[in-house]
Amino acid sequence: MIDVKRRQPVVPQRPTENEEDTLVLLRDCAERSQILRDIHEELMAHYPEQWVAFGDNWDFVVADTLAEVMVRLEKCGAYPRHSVIKQLKTNPPRLRFKPIRRMAR
Repeated sequence: MIDVKRRQPVVPQRPTENEEDTLVLLRDCAERSQILRDIHEELMAHYPEQWVAFGDNWDFVVADTLAEVMVRLEKCGAYPRHSVIKQLKTNPPRLRFKPIRRMAR
């Protein structure tokens, strides 16, 4: 089992017009994203080909589909729009870039 330090959310769980709350929400989201990056290898070992999420209330959720992750986040009281969600692919698709054609002047 993955051990993630859970702490109380520091921001309102619903959208707000308050700029200070928005900044706190963004910092909190960045922190949860960094934690997912830090434990990526461990997550891949335990949950390959699954979806993982950190809710805005710091609940950790794992499911087979994105839709199931969203349902589980809502059940635990998290607001999915403020959650960090990632699909753990063992063979992610490679990005292919097309050359840029220069237009004649």
